[in-house]
Formats: sequence, C-alpha cells, structure tokens
Amino acid sequence: MKLKNLSQTEQAAQSCGVEKEVVILLSDMIGYSRKTTDMRPTAIKDFMLEYHMNLKRIVHSVCGKNQRIESSAGDGAVAIFERKPGEEKSKMCGLALSVALEIVYAMEKGTISPTRIGLFSGHIIEAVLDEKTMRFGASFSVASRLEELCGHFGTRILMDREMAFRQTEHAQYLTRIGKVTPKNLTHPVHIFSVYKPGIHQCPEDVNREDLLRFIDMKNSAVESFCGDLQENIPPDFPLARQKLFEVQDLFIAMTGKKDPPTERVLEYIGHNPCPEKDFKQVGMKIWEPSPELLGIRLLNLSSAFFKAMDQEFFQALVVNTEWEKKFKLVWRKKNEHIIHFQDSPDGIYFIDDGSVNILDRKDNLIITLTAGNIFGEMAYFSKKGQRSANVIANTDLVLRRISGEDLKTLPVIRKIFKKIAHKRKKMQ
Repeated sequence: MKLKNLSQTEQAAQSCGVEKEVVILLSDMIGYSRKTTDMRPTAIKDFMLEYHMNLKRIVHSVCGKNQRIESSAGDGAVAIFERKPGEEKSKMCGLALSVALEIVYAMEKGTISPTRIGLFSGHIIEAVLDEKTMRFGASFSVASRLEELCGHFGTRILMDREMAFRQTEHAQYLTRIGKVTPKNLTHPVHIFSVYKPGIHQCPEDVNREDLLRFIDMKNSAVESFCGDLQENIPPDFPLARQKLFEVQDLFIAMTGKKDPPTERVLEYIGHNPCPEKDFKQVGMKIWEPSPELLGIRLLNLSSAFFKAMDQEFFQALVVNTEWEKKFKLVWRKKNEHIIHFQDSPDGIYFIDDGSVNILDRKDNLIITLTAGNIFGEMAYFSKKGQRSANVIANTDLVLRRISGEDLKTLPVIRKIFKKIAHKRKKMQ
C-alpha cells in the first residue's frame, strides 16, 4: 500500500521512528506445553501470572522499577535495555547479563520454572501506532534464535560476541561455545555463555581455580575449532578435538558430569571431521540435518562389499550404532606412511575424507582408494597376520580406525570385515 492511501495517523506512524541501541533479553519457559497440558484455564492463569511476576521482581531487584519486562506469547518474556545518552555500552550489557544470571539462580533454587535466555546487542526502531509503541528490528530474531540454541547446547544463557566483549563484572566467567549459523539466519553468530558456581552444572562449592582453568582451556579449544577469519587462521579440528577431550575430562573431574556444549562440538567434529568449504564463513550450520551415521555411510559407500548382508548384519551395522564409538578419528597429512609392509596390524581403517595409495612391497601402485573405502583388514584374516602392502596418504586424510582388540568385542562387525577381506583375496 502506498503512503498517500493511508490515514494521517498511519502516515505519522510509518514516517516517524526513533532508532535505539539496545540489548534484548528474550526468555522462554522450558516445557510449557507439557506442564500446562492437563491444567484448567484458571490454573494456567495463576501459574503464568506467578511466573511473570517473579521475572518482574528479579528485573526490578537488579535495575529498579523503571526497567520493564513484558510477557510474550504466554510463556515468553522480553526485556529491552537501552543505552542512555553519554552512557558506556558496557553498562547496559552488564545490567542485561546480571538480570539473566539472577533469573538462572532463581531457576536453580526452584523459585521459577526452568527458562532459556537469549541476549543480543543491536539496534531497534520504535514507532507509535494508535498510541501504542511498536518496536522493529532484526535483533529480536537473533535473540530468539540464541534462546532456541540454548536447547541445542544445553545452556541456560547464550549471548553474542559483542554482548560478551562488553562485560566487566562477569568477564572472567565468559565461556566460548562456538560459531554457528542458526535456523533462518544468513550470517554466523559467535556465541558465549557464563560458567559460575551454582549454574551450568557447576556446584556452588566448585573449586574456583579449577573452574577458571576450565574456562581458559575451553576458550582456547573453541578458538582452535572456529579459527579466525580476520587473522586468516584456519580451523584446526584435530587440535580442537584433542583440547576438547581435555576440557571434558576436567569438567567431569570438577562436577561428575559432562559439559553439554563441549559434547555438542565433539559430536559435530565426529560427524564432520573436515571443515566444510564454507565453515570459515558460517561455522556450524545448526539448521541443517545431521550427517548420516557412520554405519549408514559404510553401508552406502561400500555397497559392493555388503551385497550378501543379512538381517543380522543390518541390525548390528545400522540399527545398533554403539559400535561406531569404537572407530576413533585419525588425521594424516599427504604423503604420510600409514601402513608398512609386513608390520603387525594396528587396526582397520575407514576413509572418511581423502584418498590413499595401496602399494606392493616394491612400492608399485596397486590401487587408489577414496572416501568410503576400507583398508587394513587383510592382516586380520591371513595366516601370517602381517600387513600385505604399503599404504600412503595420497591427500590430507581423515580416517576412522578400529583396533584389533575392539574388533574382537564386535563379532558381527568382525564378520563383515572378514567378508570384505575374502572378497579382496578373490580380486587379487
């Protein structure tokens, strides 16, 4: 509709607008539908009024009664922290995080229902229509995506990098989570959270030195995972994975539990051991379907070896996927020697990415194997029990290796590799 066809009131609403620099705190109750599904309308009203009144009390206790928090879609709430003229941006960012932390502490004490919180610093425009103030800006969408990502990463709070870098009081507890492109967004967000005693599975009496060491190690690990586009530092998945395992071990030692965000990144590397072509630009694509499990990829990519596969094999390979944990990720550089002729076997390898050259004892090329192929199984099903060829990386490689000891614990998987070995012998 063209502006000239609108009423004077509507024209005024569309033509005016005040842009403001803000932090948006957007919260959402976890499991609202499940909690209220059997309630009568009166019970739902009382439950939600108490919830929103508690949120309001928390906000007022931190910021005073002038700071508002408004209900949104029933179980949601939004608070907008404005940057006042002459005020440092760090003040509004600090206030917003202080409110978020007080909400989390209230959750941990059982004062309010568990809630996820997204914090995003950006800009909005306000306009008045029919005496009602309306707010516009993409910042609301990003805050909403951050709140949703709390569910994926198992956190109570997630914030953007700008919000994190403006912190003073809570700076030492800021923890990098990752670099992601959330659903419905076209650009990545560097996301952070806060690990303090009493939240994020950290006990109240957690050793402070251990906690700060965990945060420092975790930030270093996620930095290796993300890389630095501006400094032209590429992501280093092997190093990040090594560091993340150390981080997880420390967290378990501190709390007796795994750290969910660390586990999510380890799972991502497990499914994507090589950074995708656009990883530097977009990071983790949370909105994309999860990659196929290794078992299904083995089935699809090595189909020539599985023509005789029966129901027993299908159950063991595809349905029951616990065996996949036995396959450990291995990275190798181009021209690196992986297997030496007549060596004792050290495992069976699946090529996840890249290719290898199989050479005879005189280093004559026998065949080049690419992603989806298996090698190293022959030594486990021969009388000599030795490597029958040399294997050299034809490119940089990502492999998954299962040791001979682990193979013994998986009789059906061992049977599959035995079929592959016999098939290869017939082809020689």
